[in-house]
Amino acid sequence: MNAINYLTSRFLLNTLMALIFIHAWPAVASESTQVITLTLGDYHFTPDRIEVTAGQPVQLTLTNTDTITPHNFIMQDEAAGLDIDISVSAGKTATVEFTPVIPGDYSFYCSKKLPFMKSHQEKGMEGTLTVK
Repeated sequence: MNAINYLTSRFLLNTLMALIFIHAWPAVASESTQVITLTLGDYHFTPDRIEVTAGQPVQLTLTNTDTITPHNFIMQDEAAGLDIDISVSAGKTATVEFTPVIPGDYSFYCSKKLPFMKSHQEKGMEGTLTVK
């Protein structure tokens, strides 16, 4: 009888541990995503400097607070595998996900421009992503 109780308790303990591990796994995976929110408006990004960890996914949410002016977010570096070009209409929000893999500093900017005017980037709408 003791052997049966011992085996039953071991089985139940192992099953319980497996269920706890399986249940906790999605929470661990989602916590590794780096969540960043940028505000686009009045010819600037807030914040204009972002720091992330190489090899970890990034979820970048872009919110355009302007009521008329559309903006975009461009960050391109072929060697680093970064090719992001996303437009955000006035008063709207957009989300992009990517995983930076090479440490370094990467520029991002808004390329929107009206005819005969300076581009948004020339007006100061630019920033830096630092991958560590």
